[in-house]
Amino acid sequence: MSSDITKHWSWSWVAVPAVGALLVLGFFLLPPASTEQSVVYDLIGLFAVVAALVAIGYRRPAGWRSWLLVAAGQLAFVVGDIVWTILAIQGEDPYPSAADISYLLGYPIIAVGLLLAIRMRVTGGDRAGLLDAAILATGAAVVWWAFVLGPLAAYADPEPVSFAVSVAYPIGDLLLIGMALGLVMTPGARTVAFRLLVASLVATLGADLVFGLQSLDETYVEGGWLDGVWLLAYLLFATAAVHPTMTEAFEPRPVAVALLGPLRLILLGLAMLVGPALLAMDRSSADAVVFVVAGATAILSVLVLIRLAGMVQILARDIERRAALEEQLSYQAFHDPLTGLANRRRFMAGVAAALATGQGTAALFLDLDDFKNVNDDMGHDAGDALLSAIGHRLLGTVRPGDLACRLGGDEFAVLLPQTDRLEDAEAVADRLLAAIAEPLEIEGVPLRVSASVGVSICHAGESMSVDDLLRRSDVAMYHAKARGKHRAASYAPELEEQSPAGNANPAVRRAASAA
Repeated sequence: MSSDITKHWSWSWVAVPAVGALLVLGFFLLPPASTEQSVVYDLIGLFAVVAALVAIGYRRPAGWRSWLLVAAGQLAFVVGDIVWTILAIQGEDPYPSAADISYLLGYPIIAVGLLLAIRMRVTGGDRAGLLDAAILATGAAVVWWAFVLGPLAAYADPEPVSFAVSVAYPIGDLLLIGMALGLVMTPGARTVAFRLLVASLVATLGADLVFGLQSLDETYVEGGWLDGVWLLAYLLFATAAVHPTMTEAFEPRPVAVALLGPLRLILLGLAMLVGPALLAMDRSSADAVVFVVAGATAILSVLVLIRLAGMVQILARDIERRAALEEQLSYQAFHDPLTGLANRRRFMAGVAAALATGQGTAALFLDLDDFKNVNDDMGHDAGDALLSAIGHRLLGTVRPGDLACRLGGDEFAVLLPQTDRLEDAEAVADRLLAAIAEPLEIEGVPLRVSASVGVSICHAGESMSVDDLLRRSDVAMYHAKARGKHRAASYAPELEEQSPAGNANPAVRRAASAA
């Protein structure tokens, strides 16, 4: 039953906008400004909010409080629409009215929801993005005052309550602009739900801006295309809420942040040019000094921003170099420079971690046979080339999850975690012997080398130290050497008596003491 519900919900993000589109089509087919059209308008908004609330309750995302507050703000808008329709049916047209109270409540509620979303997304992320958003919001506030709030305040009803309500609408929009910019500038994945939510905010703010301008010119047409934009905003929000990615929209997901990327540079440049541009456009102060100051300020702003961008690019390159150096040093600290295999430190830590799990763990100790002859006959460069070639063969032979290591000199080791059967460890040892025995060419000279391998194992639930496990591998390897080389031997207690005192390999002792 639950799987059927999940299957239906997976298609809800398609069904909701489809049903909404049909309702919007019905809205435009009805006579403009009619009661029927107003009722359908209210039904579309109510449908969108109910769909969003059901989705929030069903999915219970990490940022459910943010989603719930934004939905509550949308519901306040819908309640305002319904109250306005009721007043229109009754033949009343008061201003301000209860509808205005509901509309105005929606702005701060949505803003608080967006603020919570911003706080979630910037956790461990790019907090400098919020400063950029504040800069852009300040520039937007200046433009909003010059073209919307200022003219509206000049032509608004001087009666205090009416004046306050008239001015409160653009202030509410300005509040949403700041929160929307802050949300967009936060780091993290831009999921489909995130983009739909931002699109809903853009549609709402765009429609409010056009409505404010049309109200000044008295050109607003009830039931026209502008109402369609508000309906689009409702449906975009509903689609965002029902989309499967809504659960990830506000999750903190830090990403690599560009210190000053091209987009931010352009946006900050536009914000810096707002003041000079408005001064130059102000015909009431058409003074040559004003134009000169505005032009000089604009040029200086651009030059300072270019200089800042250059410094940030230098800083970014320096950070990249430092990161690359840290990565290289980290690699060198745990890897053998000649073969690329893990070094003794990394191997000992891996053995300790594998034993700590309590699962079966095997260790192979491998020593090349007669390696000294290669060094003596061909020189140390040839010996290094041989060791490098053996290292590559080990890497190509071990299983995924195994750890191959060069302990030092011609001594290698392989850790086999999650291995509880001695037969499995012996099979890996046989494959290593076969790989090493394959012919190879060093400095143009064909060579065939062999190795002796010692195998030891700590079974699941058995208590054994790192030193004991590696010592047993060394004892078994000594036994393989004694039996004629080019073979593998597995540890058994009786081998201890056959091993001369103090035979533990010096490389193993050094590795154990370094652990």
